[in-house]
Amino acid sequence: MEIAYLLGNELAKKDRTRASMSDSEEAAAQGKTRRVLLVEDDAAHAELIRRFFEGTGTAWEIHRVANVNDAAAWITAHTMPFVVIADYFLPDGTGLDLVKDALSAEEMEFPLIILTGIDSAQLAVHTLKSGAMDYVLKNAEELRELPWRVERAIRDWKVISRRKRLEEELALYLNELDRASHDLEDFTLLLGSCADRLEDLGREYLAGVQKAAEKTTALTEDLLMLTRVGRKVVELEKVDLNELMEEILGDVSAFIEERGGEALVGPLPTVVTQRVWMKELLITLIESSLKFNLSAQPRIEIRCEEREKECQFAVKTNNGGLGEKDFSRIFAASERFTPQDWEGTNLRLNICKKILEKFGGRIWVESDPAAGTSFYFALPKK
Repeated sequence: MEIAYLLGNELAKKDRTRASMSDSEEAAAQGKTRRVLLVEDDAAHAELIRRFFEGTGTAWEIHRVANVNDAAAWITAHTMPFVVIADYFLPDGTGLDLVKDALSAEEMEFPLIILTGIDSAQLAVHTLKSGAMDYVLKNAEELRELPWRVERAIRDWKVISRRKRLEEELALYLNELDRASHDLEDFTLLLGSCADRLEDLGREYLAGVQKAAEKTTALTEDLLMLTRVGRKVVELEKVDLNELMEEILGDVSAFIEERGGEALVGPLPTVVTQRVWMKELLITLIESSLKFNLSAQPRIEIRCEEREKECQFAVKTNNGGLGEKDFSRIFAASERFTPQDWEGTNLRLNICKKILEKFGGRIWVESDPAAGTSFYFALPKK
């Protein structure tokens, strides 16, 4: 058998070709011990894995348990391990049961690598979508690379953990900013009640303060939305976009009337998505299309074309103020365009881009001198 061959011959060679990386050597030199929880019910596989780690030059502390319940008990009773390596099929469940409530690596408390003897693309995709950092087959080549892949998973996990902490800190600061902006808005309302006692110049300054307060509030709300979108989609549901669009048009009707425009909507599908974010996406594209539309009577059309693997949506205008030079930067949060009415648009379009990335979709813009500027986005069919 392949396992017997590895135990009898390959292990004697103490393979160091890929596992002996600079990070490993540095950790060993500094006397660091990396703790690994190995969840494996097959003693031969467990011994094989242990010996591969012994040949890397890094100080590994490997603790082995044989099932999910023992692994959960070990994690509860001990300091969190650097990494958990778990067989997919275990006597009392699967390795993913250790993190069954997580939908991404960001939601997990430790990096997880799944082992399996079944070479299945579907199982691999399911494993990675469930938050595992890696998926390793139980064959000679991949098991030999396991220590190196653990090193990589630990590095990637540090990046994820750092980003998660920064996002949490940013959310706290933005919540404080949100409170401060609402206080500013309340203060300007109080000043507004005294506007009749001010001279013309004072009223002009007050109007400027009120406008700045409104912009600050809108910007803060967009930034808060951006931090929320940075996390994993969790509340997916079937959404009838025809019903959602009726709600949206009711919400933006005043803006459409102010622009002297109209919105035409074709039949839309029911999709599996996150309702609040989809509403934010469509509102932003409708409002942005009207802002970029320089026609005296702006018109937008919302259509959907169902394809084999995705639904492709279009928000088309009858005129547009964007040129091709703007296409590459329109979804960048840091960019700003010249017209006053377009301020803040890039941040909201950047949010749309992040929403679609979370859905596994894409967004782009096209322009036709005869037809106008149009936004397109595609959602994969679930």
